[in-house]
Amino acid sequence: MTEDLLTGPLRSLLVNHVCFSPDGQWIASASFDKSVKLSNGTAGESITTFHGHVGPVYQMSWSADGRLLLSGSKDSSLKVWDIRT
Repeated sequence: MTEDLLTGPLRSLLVNHVCFSPDGQWIASASFDKSVKLSNGTAGESITTFHGHVGPVYQMSWSADGRLLLSGSKDSSLKVWDIRT
C-alpha cells in the first residue's frame, strides 16, 4: 500500500499536507494544484477531488466526527468540505 500512496493518485502534483480522518477510514491530501484529494484510508484508492481554491492548498483539519474537512489555501480562504456529498 505504501508504494501506491507515494506514486498513485495522491502524487499527481506536489503534496503539501496529508492527514488521516479520526477513524482512519479516509486520507486527505492538500496539493499545489489547488485541490484536496480524498482517498480510502485502507486501500489508498482515490475517491474524489474537491476543487474551489484559487491558490495552492497548504493545510487541512478533520472535524472530530470525520464528516467535515477544513482546508486552508495560499489564497487566504478556508473551505469546509462535507465528505458525504
